[in-house]
Amino acid sequence: MEEKKWQSLRESGFRVFFVGFFSLIIAFIIYSRLTMPSSELLRVESQELTGLAWGMLAITAASMASMAYGAYIIFRSEYIRTSLGPTNRLISFITGAFYDRNYWKIMIVAAIGYGIFFGFLSQILVYRADVSFTERGIEVPSLDLIPCCAAPGYMPMATLYITDHFLILIIPLNVILATIVSLLVGFNVALSIFAFRLKKSLQTKTSLAAGIGATSGLFVGCPTCAGSLISALLGIGIAGAGGTSASVLAPFQTLFIAASIPALVVAPFLTARSIRSASSCNIT
Repeated sequence: MEEKKWQSLRESGFRVFFVGFFSLIIAFIIYSRLTMPSSELLRVESQELTGLAWGMLAITAASMASMAYGAYIIFRSEYIRTSLGPTNRLISFITGAFYDRNYWKIMIVAAIGYGIFFGFLSQILVYRADVSFTERGIEVPSLDLIPCCAAPGYMPMATLYITDHFLILIIPLNVILATIVSLLVGFNVALSIFAFRLKKSLQTKTSLAAGIGATSGLFVGCPTCAGSLISALLGIGIAGAGGTSASVLAPFQTLFIAASIPALVVAPFLTARSIRSASSCNIT
């Protein structure tokens, strides 16, 4: 009975995840086609184009929620599978770390903290003390929506002016990738802390080299920092209050974000190997 339960739950998770994933891709492609300046498929007035842009942002948010919920269901199914009996699979050591709800809390706090940190480095969150938006004729608070025209995923772009010196730049693809990276970072940090505490509890003596190695493992979830720092040093980001320069430089920003995702996906399995190794040594 339990065997069928976790299998059914996993299949349901994959369905929910891929519905959100493919909905997002199809929506980006259709929106890009419909908003191309040379497109004969649809010629809309400015007001209608704005409505279409808001609809696209709503679909993006709904698709992201669907993907996140699907991933959670899949993880939950593996959690149930692991609870059926001991296993030596790496995924079992990963899910086992989150039996304790405190590690979910650590994950959430780390994800939010990293998201804010990364948001400033990647110019999603922009603070310009040397620029006054009101002096440039921009009402604060206000929202500037740019419906078109760019590659799929980069439009519609919105600039949300929060204060006279602070704004949020919303480029759909960058926000999606930044969200994924932040969640993966939080997941990796929580898992690394679990591994660190486990090794500390299993070993009565820890060498200096082992201690340094275990501590450095806590930072495995931050491979995007280097890319973000490079982009900040090179001045890749928003210039002034307009969105033109950000639109031109967005692909470079996206590249830094996307390049880190494979490392963040592989990292939990490497950490799980160290957990399995430590557990095996303790048993023997």
